[in-house]
Amino acid sequence: MPDLPHQVRPRLAAIAALGLLAFGCGAARVILDLPPPPARPPAVPTAARAPVPGTAVAAMDSTDSLSVRPALERTLDPDSILALLPRDAIGHADWAEALRRGLFHPRAGIHGRRYSPGEAPRFGYDFFYHGPDTSFDAWFPHSVHAEVIDCRQCHGPIVQYRDQKISMSEVLDGEYCGRCHGKVAFPVITGCKRCHVRGPFPEAGGSAELLGTIVLARAPGDSGISRGVVMDSLPRARFPHWVHRIRYQCRTCHMQLFVPRAGANTIRMADIQGGRACGACHDGNTAFRAGFGNCERCHAPS
Repeated sequence: MPDLPHQVRPRLAAIAALGLLAFGCGAARVILDLPPPPARPPAVPTAARAPVPGTAVAAMDSTDSLSVRPALERTLDPDSILALLPRDAIGHADWAEALRRGLFHPRAGIHGRRYSPGEAPRFGYDFFYHGPDTSFDAWFPHSVHAEVIDCRQCHGPIVQYRDQKISMSEVLDGEYCGRCHGKVAFPVITGCKRCHVRGPFPEAGGSAELLGTIVLARAPGDSGISRGVVMDSLPRARFPHWVHRIRYQCRTCHMQLFVPRAGANTIRMADIQGGRACGACHDGNTAFRAGFGNCERCHAPS
């Protein structure tokens, strides 16, 4: 507003107020000589907005738009998953490369939060371990493991933080790297080239498969009747580890819900229905409710 005698200002303010009431903000702006408001950007339709890391997303069995999920989350068909996953030089499904390419975004929490690199421990270092000669030097991509695995899952129960001596015979016997590799990650028996990148090993021979489906043993004391269903009449529960690794980081379940070792967890239907173990997610909101009406989702014939 230009400089005016102080006696005139109240009158102009009153006129502007009347103009605002009668004709809206446009009239008051002209009277008071105010600049026009900045142009408002056009609204973006909800369906066109890209998902933002850290925000809520559709649950596994939600009826929300599938377009917000990575392609690997849009199917539960094993053949379709294998068709989407890259292969390593040996022929195995390469989950580490899929993570690097952003083909899937495992969640950091169990209630719908997307994985965000800023939320995870960042340790961007990889290592070469010396072998008997350089052909047998082993490459360990620690950075990839640190993206999804809690430090405590490996350091302490499996390996020391420093100067751990690991023999190939122990790995093949299921210790150290063998705790996961051959069970939920590429098998060591045919995956030599993934670690021993300088060695004279063949770059073929591995097959792409989705490792980690577990047929659970019947828990002691869990053979009674649950909501009218005789537990012994159902097939043993099957757990497809690969379905969950697409959607969640390893640290989401391990170590908070499960110890990552066969036979170390006892899971009963009473625990699940009480919101523990599998029931932490399978509550009808985050994922399908584990219980009567969905028995066949887990208790399926082999």
